[in-house]
Order: sequence, then C-alpha cells, then structure tokens
Amino acid sequence: MKLSELEKGTIFTIGETPSYPKIRTDYGYLDMRDRIKKNCDDLPWEIRVMEKEEVAKQFEWTAEEVDEWIKELAI
Repeated sequence: MKLSELEKGTIFTIGETPSYPKIRTDYGYLDMRDRIKKNCDDLPWEIRVMEKEEVAKQFEWTAEEVDEWIKELAI
C-alpha cells in the first residue's frame, strides 16, 4: 500500500515498525511517537494500516484515548 492511497487520519506503520505509528495528514504524515512532521506525497517503502487497538497497545492506551489524541491533533 502507498501513502497516497490512505485517507487523512489513517494510522499506519512503515517497514513493519508498529512501535512507531504514523498518522496520515494533509501534508504527509506525523510520527505519533516522536511527533515529527514529514511533508511528502508518497514514500518508497511499503506501509501497513494499523488498527486503533494495535496503536493503543503500543502506547498502553485505550482505543478511546487514541481517538481523543487524533482529535487533539485536529487532523
């Protein structure tokens, strides 16, 4: 799957590193762990969409806390 195929607000991982989830934005993506913004249209690596529950596990959050975090980002 390619970054350009994802809808804004979709959480994904690059290179199967789920401990560093990213979220699709208008400008590219935001690294959820390091909060690094990456301006890009696409990536040369394979990406995989992550479920909220998988992201919650990485941060020791609930799925609801993941939803709240996404809302705070105002994506």
